[in-house]
Amino acid sequence: MGKRDKLKSTVKNTTHKIFGNKERNDIVKDSLETSLKILKESSDFNPILKLAVSGICASIEILKKKTKNTEDMIQMTADLAAKAQELASLKGQGNSSEVKHYFEELARKLDSINTKLREKMDHSALRRTVQADRDTQEIEDYCQELQRAYDQCKTQILFKIERDTTKILKTLIMSKLKNSEQAPHDVGPDKNPCTDGTRLTILNEIMDWVQDSDSPNASLGYWMCGMAGTGKSTIAKSLCLMLEEKQLLAGSFFCSRQIPECREYHHIIPTIAHQLAYYSCTFGETLEKVLEEDQNIALKEPSIQVKKLLIQPWEAVLETKRFVGHVPVIVIDALDECENVSEVLKAIVPAIQNKQMPGLKFFFTSRPGKNVSSHLEIDSQVANSGKVKNFYLHNVEKNLVQEDIRKFLQDKLQDATDEQIQILVNSSGKLFIYAATIVKYVTGTDVYGQKRLNDVLKLAQDPHAMDYQGIDELYGEILRKAMFGQRESERQMSLKIVHTVVSTATPVTCKIISHLVDCSVEVANAIIQGLQSVLYINKEDNKVYTFHASFPDYIFSAERNKENRCDQLVHQGLLEKACLGIMEQKLCFNMCNLPSSCLLDKEVEGIEKRIAENIPGELEYCCFFWAYHLGKCRVDEEMISMLEAFIQKKMIFWIEAMFLLDRLPLCLDILEMALKMQLGEKNVDLLRQIREMVNICVLGKTQGRTPHLYLSIVPFFLQDIPIFSGFHKLMNVRKAGKTLRQLGSWSTLSEIECLSLSADGKILATGLRNGEIMTWDTKTGLQKGDPFQGHSDRVTSVAFSTDGEKLVSGSWGCTVRVWNVRTGASEGDPFQGHSSPVTSVAFSPDGERIVSGSNDNTVSVWNARTGAQEGDPFKGHSDWVRSVAFSPDGERIASGSDDMTVRVWNARTGTPEGDPFQGHSSRVTSVAFSPDGEMIVSGSYDNTVRVWNVRTGAPEGDPFQGHSNNVLSVAFSPDGERIVSGSGDTTVRVWNARTGVPEGDPFQGHGNGVTSAAFFPDGERIVSGSYDKTVRVWNARTSAPEGDSFQGHSDGVTSVAFSPDGERIVSGSYDKTVRVWNTRTGDPEGDPFWGHSNRVTSVAFSLDGERIVSGSFDTTVRVWNSRTGAPEGDSFQGHSNSISSVAFSPDGERIVSGSYDNTVRIWNARTGDQERDPFQGHSSGVTSVAFSPDGKRIVSGSNDNTVRVWNASTGAPEGDPFQGYSDAVRSVAFSPDGERIVSSSADNTVRVWNARTGAPEGDPFKGHSDLVSSVAFSPDGERIVSGSWDNTVRVWNARTGAPEGDLFQGHSSYVVSVAFSPDGQRIVSGSGGNTVRVWSTQNVGQNNHWRLDNDGWVSCPPNPQKVFWIPPEFSHSLSIHQNPLIISRYGYTDLSFDNCVYGEDWVQCYSESDD
Repeated sequence: MGKRDKLKSTVKNTTHKIFGNKERNDIVKDSLETSLKILKESSDFNPILKLAVSGICASIEILKKKTKNTEDMIQMTADLAAKAQELASLKGQGNSSEVKHYFEELARKLDSINTKLREKMDHSALRRTVQADRDTQEIEDYCQELQRAYDQCKTQILFKIERDTTKILKTLIMSKLKNSEQAPHDVGPDKNPCTDGTRLTILNEIMDWVQDSDSPNASLGYWMCGMAGTGKSTIAKSLCLMLEEKQLLAGSFFCSRQIPECREYHHIIPTIAHQLAYYSCTFGETLEKVLEEDQNIALKEPSIQVKKLLIQPWEAVLETKRFVGHVPVIVIDALDECENVSEVLKAIVPAIQNKQMPGLKFFFTSRPGKNVSSHLEIDSQVANSGKVKNFYLHNVEKNLVQEDIRKFLQDKLQDATDEQIQILVNSSGKLFIYAATIVKYVTGTDVYGQKRLNDVLKLAQDPHAMDYQGIDELYGEILRKAMFGQRESERQMSLKIVHTVVSTATPVTCKIISHLVDCSVEVANAIIQGLQSVLYINKEDNKVYTFHASFPDYIFSAERNKENRCDQLVHQGLLEKACLGIMEQKLCFNMCNLPSSCLLDKEVEGIEKRIAENIPGELEYCCFFWAYHLGKCRVDEEMISMLEAFIQKKMIFWIEAMFLLDRLPLCLDILEMALKMQLGEKNVDLLRQIREMVNICVLGKTQGRTPHLYLSIVPFFLQDIPIFSGFHKLMNVRKAGKTLRQLGSWSTLSEIECLSLSADGKILATGLRNGEIMTWDTKTGLQKGDPFQGHSDRVTSVAFSTDGEKLVSGSWGCTVRVWNVRTGASEGDPFQGHSSPVTSVAFSPDGERIVSGSNDNTVSVWNARTGAQEGDPFKGHSDWVRSVAFSPDGERIASGSDDMTVRVWNARTGTPEGDPFQGHSSRVTSVAFSPDGEMIVSGSYDNTVRVWNVRTGAPEGDPFQGHSNNVLSVAFSPDGERIVSGSGDTTVRVWNARTGVPEGDPFQGHGNGVTSAAFFPDGERIVSGSYDKTVRVWNARTSAPEGDSFQGHSDGVTSVAFSPDGERIVSGSYDKTVRVWNTRTGDPEGDPFWGHSNRVTSVAFSLDGERIVSGSFDTTVRVWNSRTGAPEGDSFQGHSNSISSVAFSPDGERIVSGSYDNTVRIWNARTGDQERDPFQGHSSGVTSVAFSPDGKRIVSGSNDNTVRVWNASTGAPEGDPFQGYSDAVRSVAFSPDGERIVSSSADNTVRVWNARTGAPEGDPFKGHSDLVSSVAFSPDGERIVSGSWDNTVRVWNARTGAPEGDLFQGHSSYVVSVAFSPDGQRIVSGSGGNTVRVWSTQNVGQNNHWRLDNDGWVSCPPNPQKVFWIPPEFSHSLSIHQNPLIISRYGYTDLSFDNCVYGEDWVQCYSESDD
C-alpha cells in the first residue's frame, strides 16, 4: 500500500472511531502534519518548486485554523501529498533539462493558485471566521486546482519520458526492419502542405477526430477518399505538420508508384514500426525483443507484421500509462499507389476496428478503388461504432473547395488580379492539381510568367465541372508552351523525352534518358526543367518523376490527348531498340578488368568503382529492362534481327554484367519474359539453352566469381550454343553421351519425405522427416524464411492451394495442418480425426476443401477454412491409404492404397464411383489425375507405373516398366503428355503418357530413394526430392544424345572383378544381371547374363577366366560361360536367405558362398552339388567369403562383427574368431601369400590380421568417413584397396596402414566393390550410382594432378585455390586423370586442361579479333 492510501486509511478508519476529544484532536493534528511533511519533502529536489510548495503549506495551515471541516481538509491534503510524492519519483527519468522545465512550470502554477487564494483570504469578506457551508467549497476548489496542476505536470513528464528514445539501438532496428527511408512525410521535395489558410474546415474536422478520445464510439481510423487531383496528399502533409507541432505524429508513410520502396506493401508496417520506435522508448525496447526473436519479420506478410511489429509493442506502451491524455496518430497517404495494398488493409483494418491498439489512431488517404474501399468503406446501414471514419474529399461543397483554391492562388500568384484569380478558380473546379499545375507553370520562369498567365487565362474561360477536360487542356498548353518555337525535329525529341519519362520501367536520370532517346544530357535536362510544372528532378537520386499520376494518364490516353499522346507500342519499340543498341555498344569481355580468376569479385581492389565506371547507369538500366520493353512493343522483323545479333554477339557479355551486378537470378526472369515473345524458333531455342546455362550459374557455385562464367560454364556449352566465337584456351570438354539434365541442387537439414510446387512454380515446399516444412525460392535454391514448425513427427505430404497463399500438410503425428505460405504461421488448430498417421493431403481446385488419406484406411474431406470434417470418412480400402488427389474439377477424389488398388470417389458424397482399379501386384504409393481429368496415373511398390481410364477403371496400355525399385511418386506434365516418376532406385524417369515409352534415360544424381517429383508449370523443368536430403532440378526436355548409345547397368553395381588376364571386367547389379566388359574400351562383351530373379550381389571369375560365378538375393548361386553368357547347369540351391558373397577356389573346382542365413557353403563348381554340411558358427549374416591362395582355407566376415577362418575340406573353424570391430564386417580377403587377411567394417576402418593366429597386424587403417564396403590386396601383397560408402576409393600401404597418395574421387554414390587388376596397375570399382570405374594406380603418391572437391571445384594440390568448377551433371560422370575408363549407360565427361588458362592469365581465353 502506498503512502497516499495509508494516509487515507488513517483519516477514514481512525478519526471516525469514537475517542475522547483530546485523542481525536491529536490524531487529526498528527495526520495533517504528516501530509504537510510529505508535501514539503517531495519538493526538496528543486529549489523553485520547494519555495512554491512552502507557500502552499502555509496557506493550508491558515485554512486549517479557519475551517471547521477538519476531516475534509486532512483528506484533501493527503491526496495532494500523495500526488506530490508520485511526481517526485519521476525527477531522475527522461531528459533532465526538459523534466526540470516542467517542474519549474509547476512551481509557477502553484504560486499563481496560491496568490489567488491569499487575495481571497485578505479580502474583507473572508476576514471573518469562515462559515462551514462556504468553507468546504473554498477548500475543495483550492485543493482540486492544486491537484490538477500536479496531474498536468505528471502527464507532461511521463509523455516526455516515453518520447525519450535516445537509448534505442537505432542501427539495429533499421537493419532488421528494412524500412523505407523515402516514405516519411518529411523526406523528398514533392510533399508540400496546404497553403496557409486553406483546407482549414477539413483539417479542423480531422483534428477534432484526433482529439476525440473520450466518446464511446470514437473511431481509431479515418479514411479520406478523393478523386485524383483533389488535394489528398497536401492535406495529409499539413496534418503531419500539425500533429508534429502537438507531438502527436507517431509515424507516416506516403505511398508512391514512382518509388519502388514506397509502392511495396511489405514496407508499410515495418516503416511505421520503425518510426514508432523513435516516438516511444517502450515501443522501441519491445520491438527490439521482437526482432531478436524473429529477424525475418520484415519479410513476412502484413498479418504477422501487424501482430508482431505493432500490436505487441503497443500493448507494452499501454501498460506504462505514459500516453494518458495523448493520442498519437499514424498517417498513411495514397494507398492506391501501393501495389497489393489490400494485403496491408486486411491485416490492419480489423486491428483498428477491434481496438487491438487502443490509444493509437490511423489516418488514410486514397483514390476511390475497390482494393481500398472494400476494406475501409462504411456501409451506411451499419452502426459506425469501431469502424473507420469515412470522408469523401470530392464530395465537399464546391464553394468551400473553390474558396480554398482562391486562397492558394492568391498566395502563389500575388501579381494576378482578383478577376484573373476568379477565372482560374472557376476553371479549377474541385481539382487542386489543376490550380497547383497552373502555379508551377506560371512561376516556373523568371521571364515569361505574365505571358504564361495570360495563356492560361485564355484557356480557362469556361468553368468546368468535376471532369478532366480542364486539366487535360492545361497539360496540353504546358506542353505546347514548353515546345514553342521548336522545329518539328526538336519538338519530336521533346515529346520523345516526355514519353520516355512516363514509359521507363522505373524512374531514371536525365543522363539515362539522353542515352535512350539519343540526345545530349543538356537537352534532356533543359526539356525536363522546362516542364517543371508536371515533372521534377529529385535532388537525392537525380531521377525524373511526375508530380501527379494524372499526367501519365493524360499522356497515354488517345481520347484525352491526340497531339501529345504516347503510343505505347511504338515508343516501347524505340526504347527496346535503344536498349539493344546501348548493350551492343558497351557490353564487352572482362568489362571491369578483373585481374585473376582466383579472386572473388568482392576481393578485387576497387571493384565498386570499376563496376560504376564500366557499367554506367544507362547500361545497367538496359541490362535490367531490355526484356520489359520487348514485352510491351510490337516485334517486327527489324526488332528480331537486332535481337538475333544481340543474342549471338553480346548475350554472353550481358550475363557477365549481371554476374558483376550480383543480379544473376534476374537473368532468369528476363529470359522468361523474352521466351514469351514470338521471336522465331531459332531464337527461342537459343534462349532456352542460354536459360539452362544461367540456371546452372544461379544454382551452382560460381556466383561472385565472374571469370568462371567463361572458365567453368562456357566450356560445357561451347559446342551446343553457337554464340561463343572468340573463345579459346578453355578446358577441353568431351561429353560422351552426356546431355545437360541436372540444372542444380541444394541440400536440406533432414530427409525429404515429400514436396510441392506453387502454381506459379516460384516456391517449393518440402516436408521433412524431422517434422519441419521448408520453403525455397526455386530460382535460387535459397530458403525462404524459417521452417514451418508444429508437427510432432515426420511430414508425409504437402500441397499448395491454387492461389499459392496456403499450404496443407499431413504428418505421421495423425494431424493435418494449414499454413500461411508467406509467414509460415499455422492457420487455426490442427485438423484432428484420423486415428493413424496421415500419408497424403491435397487442396481442392477452389481452395475450399482439403482431402487427406491415412493409415487408418480412410479418406477424409475437410473444410479448408474451419478444419471441420465434411461428412463421414470414405471407407472401402482394406489397408493403408497412401495417396489422395482431387480431380481438376474438384468433383472426384482418387486414392491409392496398400491393398494394391486405386479408387475413385464422389468428392461431395464419398460414394465410390465404380469398382476399385486392380492390376498392381503390390501397394500403391502415389496417384494423380491428368490435367483433363480423364486419366489417373499410379505408382507402386511393384516397381511399375500405370495409367487408368477414370470413367471405366480400365488400364490404358501395359504397365510402364523400367524402375528397379519401388515407385514412390508420380505426376503428369501440365499438358498431360508426359509422366514423371521417382523411385527407391534413386532415379527420376519421364514417360510418354500415351505409350508408356521412357523419354530418354533415367535422371541420375540422387544418392538415395526419390520420394517426390513434379513438373514445373512450364513443363520445361522437373524438381525432385530424396532421402539423400537434396532437392534437384532437372531439364525435362533434354533429348537423347546423338551418336552411339551407351550401355551400362540400370541400377546399382554390387560387385566387380577383373578376369585373370586383365582384359575383361565382370559386374553384378541390382538390375538382376551379370555383365562382362572390355577393360580397354568399356564396351560390353556380349549381352547381359539373365537368370537371377532378384539382385545380383557378388560375382567372380574362375582362375582360367572361362567361367563366372554369381550369387543373388534370390538365394541361388549360378555359374556362367564367361564368353557366351550361357548358364552352365542349373542354379545352386540350398541357402535359405540372400547370398552375399561367392568365390572360386584356385583350381576352379569348388565355389564358396556366404549368406544372410548365417552359413558358409562349399559347392562342386561343375555339378552344383553341395560338398559337406554348411559351415556354422556366425551368429548373424555372412557378408563376405574368400579362398586362401592354396585353396585349403576359407575366410568369412559377418554382421556379428567377427572374422572367421575355416578348414576348406572339413569345415572346422581354425582358431577363434578374429575380434576387434565395433560394427559389422563387410569384406574379407587373403593376401597373395596366404599369411595375412584384410577386412573392412561398418565402423569405417580397415584391419589386417595374421591369418594363422588371428592377431591384428598394426592399428586399424582410418581415413574413410563412412562404412568400408570392400577391400582387396594388390597382386604383390604390398598394397590394399578399399571402397566406401563415402563415395571414395583409397589405397593403403599393406604393411604400415599409411595411405598411398590421394583418395580416388569421382563416384556420385557409395562404392560397393573394389578389385586390383592382375598387374596391379589398375583398380576397378562398382557403385550404387550404376557405374563401373577403372582407376590407374601408376601415379599413386604423386600430388601433381588436379583433384575435385565435394562442391565440384577443381584444385591442383598443394595449391588450394579453386581453379575450375564442374557442374554436378558432369562432375558425377567425370573421367579424370586417375580414372581413364567409366562404364555407364549415361555416358561420361572427359576433361583436358592442356593449354587452358586460369589465374592471372584467365583473360587470354578470349580474343576480340577472333569474334
